[in-house]
Amino acid sequence: MDRVLSVLDEAKIKGSFFVQGRVAETFPNLVQSLVAEGHEVQSHGYSHRPLYAMSPAELKEELTRAKQTVEDAAGTPVTAFRAQDFSILEANLWALETLAEVGFELDSSIFPMRSRHYGVANWRLEPHYVVLDGSFRILEVPVAIWSAGRMRMPVAGGGYFRLLPRHVIERGLRSIAAGGRPAVVYCHPYEFNSDELADYPGIPWQLRLSQGIGRGQFTNRIRTLLTKFSFGRLTDVLTAWGLT
Repeated sequence: MDRVLSVLDEAKIKGSFFVQGRVAETFPNLVQSLVAEGHEVQSHGYSHRPLYAMSPAELKEELTRAKQTVEDAAGTPVTAFRAQDFSILEANLWALETLAEVGFELDSSIFPMRSRHYGVANWRLEPHYVVLDGSFRILEVPVAIWSAGRMRMPVAGGGYFRLLPRHVIERGLRSIAAGGRPAVVYCHPYEFNSDELADYPGIPWQLRLSQGIGRGQFTNRIRTLLTKFSFGRLTDVLTAWGLT
């Protein structure tokens, strides 16, 4: 987290941190410091379990605890949610209703194309309201997907920022903005630590490869992107685009 905050401070940018409930319980001072420094704090669930693995009752309990624990630590309202590993799929879109029911106003959990592990095929790329059972609505804000004709390419951050050539990422982000959409991107704190995997000698080589590739240049790549594009807190960006 110190590395992440240092990079943001250098660029004079405030970010949005989606915090897991267990992390908020364990490190409340960290959450409070994020708020004190002007960053936005939102919810990344409580237990980091995939949403599709939960029943409606389990999910309601999970989301209620997720919201409450982060609000308790931050001392600010929590209105936005990002699921672990984009785990709202076509089969559990009903989770959006549960999110709205427990008080979330914004969700950014649906990956708007189908990939090997997640995503909903042909989902709308732009932020839009989803009306649920006539009683609830929630603003769904997909992460950055570059659309060129029938092709869709993720340029949303995380592993995509580590693996894709930088010029491809930059071209995709510019295309998204030119198309009238905000480019919502994300990073994990551990990606800023190129030596993290050395602390886990027993992990499978496949995981070591997929999680380690591109780590060495990740922080500098983020620094460069922050100088070439205008970034900000999620809710501020959506307000600037007239979406909230």
